[in-house]
Amino acid sequence: MRGPVEREWDLLSPDPALVRELSSSLGLTIAAASVLANRGISGLRDAERFLHGTLSDLPDPSLLKDADKAAERLVAAGVRGEPVLIYADYDADGATGAACVFLFLREAFPDLPVRIHQNDRLREGYGLQARVLADAARDGFRLVVTVDLGISDLGPVREASDAGVEVIVTDHHLPGDVLPDAVAVVNPRRRDCAFPEKEAAGVGVAFLLLCAVRKDLRKRGFFEGGGEIRMRGFLDLVALGTVADMAPLLGANRLLVREGIREIRKEPRPGIDALFSAAGVSPADATEADLGFRVGPRLNAAGRMGDASRSSRILVSPDVAEAARIARELSHDNGRRQREEERILAEAVAGIEAAGKIPAAIVLSHPSWHQGVLGIVASKILERYGRPVVMLREEDGAATGSCRSVEGFSIVEALAGISPLLTRFGGHAQAAGVALDARNLDRFRRELSGIAERHAKVSPFVLRRAIDAEIGIGEIGPELLADLERMRPFGVGNREPLFLLRNARVTKATRMGGTGQHLRFEAEGNGGRVEGVAFHRDAIPADGSGRSDLLFALQENVFRGTRSVRLLLRDARGAGRPVLCGGTPPR
Repeated sequence: MRGPVEREWDLLSPDPALVRELSSSLGLTIAAASVLANRGISGLRDAERFLHGTLSDLPDPSLLKDADKAAERLVAAGVRGEPVLIYADYDADGATGAACVFLFLREAFPDLPVRIHQNDRLREGYGLQARVLADAARDGFRLVVTVDLGISDLGPVREASDAGVEVIVTDHHLPGDVLPDAVAVVNPRRRDCAFPEKEAAGVGVAFLLLCAVRKDLRKRGFFEGGGEIRMRGFLDLVALGTVADMAPLLGANRLLVREGIREIRKEPRPGIDALFSAAGVSPADATEADLGFRVGPRLNAAGRMGDASRSSRILVSPDVAEAARIARELSHDNGRRQREEERILAEAVAGIEAAGKIPAAIVLSHPSWHQGVLGIVASKILERYGRPVVMLREEDGAATGSCRSVEGFSIVEALAGISPLLTRFGGHAQAAGVALDARNLDRFRRELSGIAERHAKVSPFVLRRAIDAEIGIGEIGPELLADLERMRPFGVGNREPLFLLRNARVTKATRMGGTGQHLRFEAEGNGGRVEGVAFHRDAIPADGSGRSDLLFALQENVFRGTRSVRLLLRDARGAGRPVLCGGTPPR
């Protein structure tokens, strides 16, 4: 069986003069200054904004096309007591955005009837459903606010309008050539939208709309008696949804997530506190990694494995006992999700290996695969083989699923190129959803692979690890770690800094973890020594003389009250193998 595709190591080469300027002017270590330069920081002004930016640096929400129009309509509904339906996606982004809108409206208009709807992933699928909107109309709802969906739902919006239901669309997915005929369409990716931050998550768009609503209320004198709504109180939800949706942590997103994590550490709401507790993590020490890998997956498990509405209910509930109960359910469902994911991944890998030659685009389908985990499995297959991946479930003559793609190959553009074969698609450059008639599956597989193959001839698919700096053991310590902490949160777009330690000798390697699946070790070189950990590894490669090149992040370790810095191993190989040099940081 083939092993995972080995990643090339690419040592970035930022401008030395810029690195020296950042280091001397900002008091940063050279390694930390290199990280800043590698993030596209081009001068001191950019660096100051990156390190010390505040919420006052956020762009004016009124720059969002239709935001003021949507805000005016929402305020009118609140004043008149018109019931509002919040129609949100079934993932963490949709749930957190729905919770923001629900809690804001309840605070502004305590007697306003407000309800959240999230589709059942298996029965109703993705997007606005005309039947749900019709049922809501019969229940007296004449205003619908979407969260994290709706931009491609032209038909359901038109039908709702014909039935007397007004729709405000808030979404962050790429619009098509025609926008829904809604009261307002709030989406920073609209071609005619002047808002400069195009990569907001769905919860971020909803939050910005609420900022516009508060501004409208303020103009009307709504808060003259005091009690103005505190928007910081929603940033915990914005942070969770943004990280869980893997939105780029740059610009406004990074500011919102950073401040949201601070809110979680200070005073987590019952639902978030319960999710942290279920994950075995203290919210007082919350990090972006906790949101992305511990709390976010539990929230997403609601829609992946069962009743999606639990993901918003836990976030809006003031009841500690109810929140704890839902968190336990979601932890159980997350365990089921992990087992189902492992089963499907094993079947998919076996199928790829049995087929022999790996195509330029991997398209796999099976009727027994659970729809809720296909995106996760697609990501893992992408990591293993370095090719665009489509994972589909076949049911009732249709094939529906998720796509993931390598950097540089836009999967949503590729899908647009073969859209006549599809019944539905949408998403982003590296992640998308797709549906098609199962009879078109073979042709879809051939045509997508053809597009990918033509792309690969010009720009081959290569998985790379971008290295920020080569450093020695003597440079690893609290000062560098403190500098890096100022650059958090890390994630998509502001990746975790990686460093290279060459020609190290690995000693004292011992197994740890419940089944011995991890390693604890020491790295020695140039008279120094530093501790490290390697997760999901049973050995660290070395050359014939026992030397290794190590690629790592830095992590603070606290043991019995003593703090130290340790390596968090990301990759390793025998010493002396070539490293690509001269990689250019983004500009």
